[in-house]
Amino acid sequence: MKIIVKKMIAILLCTSMCVGLLSGCGQDSNAKTSAGTAEGKKTLVIGSGQSAGTLDPIQAYNGWYSVRYGICQTLIKMNDDYSISGWLADDDYSANDDNTVWTFTIKDKVTFSNGNKLDAQAVKESLENVFTNGERGIEYFTPVSIEADGQKLVITTKKPEPILPNKLADPLFSILDTSVDNSKIADNGPIGTGPFVCESFDSATKKCVVVKNENYWNGEVKTDRILFIYSEDQSTISMGLQSGDFDAVYNVSMNDIGTFEKNSDYKIKTNPSGRTTIGFMNQNGQLGDKVLREAILQMQDKEAYCKNLLKNQYVPGKTLITSASDYGYDTLTDPNAYNPENAKKLLENAGYADTDGDGFLETPGGQPINLRFVYYTGRPEQQIVVEAAQAAMASVGIKITPEVHDTQTVMDMQKTGDYDLLCMSINIMNCGDPENQINTYFKAGGTYNATGYHNEEFNSLMDQVHVTADPKLRKDLTKQAEQILLNDAAAIYFCYPIMNFVMKYQVDGINSTPADFYWVDENTSANE
Repeated sequence: MKIIVKKMIAILLCTSMCVGLLSGCGQDSNAKTSAGTAEGKKTLVIGSGQSAGTLDPIQAYNGWYSVRYGICQTLIKMNDDYSISGWLADDDYSANDDNTVWTFTIKDKVTFSNGNKLDAQAVKESLENVFTNGERGIEYFTPVSIEADGQKLVITTKKPEPILPNKLADPLFSILDTSVDNSKIADNGPIGTGPFVCESFDSATKKCVVVKNENYWNGEVKTDRILFIYSEDQSTISMGLQSGDFDAVYNVSMNDIGTFEKNSDYKIKTNPSGRTTIGFMNQNGQLGDKVLREAILQMQDKEAYCKNLLKNQYVPGKTLITSASDYGYDTLTDPNAYNPENAKKLLENAGYADTDGDGFLETPGGQPINLRFVYYTGRPEQQIVVEAAQAAMASVGIKITPEVHDTQTVMDMQKTGDYDLLCMSINIMNCGDPENQINTYFKAGGTYNATGYHNEEFNSLMDQVHVTADPKLRKDLTKQAEQILLNDAAAIYFCYPIMNFVMKYQVDGINSTPADFYWVDENTSANE
């Protein structure tokens, strides 16, 4: 009886959270929340455990949201098969022989949402803004010059850039109108070329409202208004979809997806993603000992995690780059595959022992081990794999203390190195090519490489990848770099998510793609 009562209380609490979530977002009391109307405009409501910290595309990874919310677009777009095609630029882009001079033709019919024409000069100024005021631009390429002539754009780079078009597909390079006052862009959003315009963004609740772009260049926009609601509580957003508060939900958890699979009132879009759920290990502390890292890796039964805990909604991890791409998942060697008995021997032989009798090991130098494992709940697998790893490592005497924060806080902690272990879901294939994400998180000097990981051979291989045009050679060099990461016990590759968008049956035009940043477009609608 007590168990039943507890379950009922939990359901009531979760329901009240869902109601509070919507009412706390300042919604109009006389406006419907689900495919309803607000001031005469049809409104589509989308729930997600992911949110922007700011709407300025060049800050951190917030450009993802300017694209996800349909506000901005890029010169190039990534396709579902990891190929690319022109978006704001035509497909006739070309390079000189050494790939240092790239020429693009900007589509002639495009306008910003304020009606200003998109020409090469506007693109030039938008790209220059990334390098002048952003922080990650030079991890992609270093421009010597960007020249504009009518609709022709010419980018000259310091080094050969054989995949420059791929890199320009990253939302960091969202094209926005820099001729307007952007002093309040963080809250008001950019002036972009997408089918929607930011109406409001609440930096506290992360609620974002976008409305139809009346000047959209690529056809009629079918939805008047979209409301994006944020909650990292997975039960809240799933229950919100069931109750009708949401029309669609991004990334429903493995615990709830079955509810919608069995109900004809909903439809589900799924796809293997370019994401890898990674446990970063900070080598600036006790994890600087490779033996300890190897033991931790050998205690991870990823097959069991994915089958029993993640309900086959994830693929067991092995390599840095997802199994959904051809980058060595089936051919590279994992020297630290699941082997709990060997993990115990490694620790014993290295001098790790429980010298104070508390059930947990001390280092060979006598220091107690208590590793902070930082994670966030905005992606449903995070808590599960962290707690599974905690239990596995406790069985060999390694103490882990989980520490949960919101997504933005965890991203900030990752950048500063304020953790021992940190769980993060990274789309390694965000440009249809893994080069830049590998550099960002593992190469010396990478913006988010705060683990202290450094390997000259690895750095050299990635330098070669940067200037290599041949696709097969690029892939071979990348695989060699991946193998070094495996040999160095650099990180835990827990799993690869199968992404989903669950929506009411009548909702169309919401996308689930390997790129993971094309959510809505001009065809998004909630048919009555």
